[in-house]
Amino acid sequence: MSNGTDEIRDIRKRLEETERAIGELRAGDLAIMKIMAAELCEMHYNTFILSQKGEEIAKYTELWSKRLADTRQEINQSKTIEDTITVRDKFIKDTSDYAKAEKVDTADEAIIETRDKFVKDITDYVKGEKVDNADEAMEIAHYFFKEKGKTVALPMKAVRQNDVWLVDIDIGAVRLEIATVKIDAKTGGILSHEITQKK
Repeated sequence: MSNGTDEIRDIRKRLEETERAIGELRAGDLAIMKIMAAELCEMHYNTFILSQKGEEIAKYTELWSKRLADTRQEINQSKTIEDTITVRDKFIKDTSDYAKAEKVDTADEAIIETRDKFVKDITDYVKGEKVDNADEAMEIAHYFFKEKGKTVALPMKAVRQNDVWLVDIDIGAVRLEIATVKIDAKTGGILSHEITQKK
């Protein structure tokens, strides 16, 4: 009976470690998004300052430097990537609306297009998934074992459970030896692997 209890304890421990690792990865993504969002707001603010002249600079700076500081604080208090993006997008929309309402002569359209494309690309990257299908998950598992020096690494199946891909892969050179690899769908990183079956 104690053998079963020990196995359950081991499984719970591994599950807790996996959940902790996933939490750390998500926290890292949020931290990166907060930094990028704050910098993108600052870039947007500076883009408009470059196009101002004389008194317009002082008027714009007085109004928007305080709002930029408030936006940075709100970004730092965001709990999710989506909240961070919402705060960032609101600041960018508000400054753009102000520029249109005040008939501010904005910076060169090419600069704005480049900035907007950069913002979209960064947002898509952070919100997107690195591993969005079973083939990609099996390829990651295959290369993982090849790098470990396994001569045989034949992916058999991949199943997604929430944000984790479970990949079964045969790594046995002479006999069937199945390993299960857990891959984070967001980062493509290996969370864990273990031999689950030998024949």
